[in-house]
Amino acid sequence: MTTRSSSSNGPLWLIAGIASIVAVGVVAWLVMMTVTMFAWGGWDWNWGHMGRMHGGGSDTSGSAVVAGGTSETVDIRDYAFSPGNLQVPVGAAVTWVNYDGAPHNAAERGGDWKTKNLDEGESDTVTFDVAGEYAYYCTIHPSMKAKLVVR
Repeated sequence: MTTRSSSSNGPLWLIAGIASIVAVGVVAWLVMMTVTMFAWGGWDWNWGHMGRMHGGGSDTSGSAVVAGGTSETVDIRDYAFSPGNLQVPVGAAVTWVNYDGAPHNAAERGGDWKTKNLDEGESDTVTFDVAGEYAYYCTIHPSMKAKLVVR
């Protein structure tokens, strides 16, 4: 008959206990950081440009209205549409040009229209033959919002 001493399992229990405490601490830290980042303004608060790749951008829909003509351009720079609140006449052609290193697009919230995904330096044009108010955004970076009014 072989007899084992209970002290031979001591170090294994100690190592398992320490590993469990460390794992619980890491999970608690991750939960705390996630809650803090969203409470303080989302991923952009802590991750800068990387946060923008995860959905950041500016809501420019409440900016001053820019009255445009039959051919207008909306610049996409620094994760924002400019102008962010554009008014054009029926029949106007609006071109979106991406100046950012990340891809963007412009899509009407209700799905009435959408540009193609634009890489840096690319553009796409949509002609508006029907009057209406269009809230639009970038589907890649949903916080990028703007407004287009066709009269």
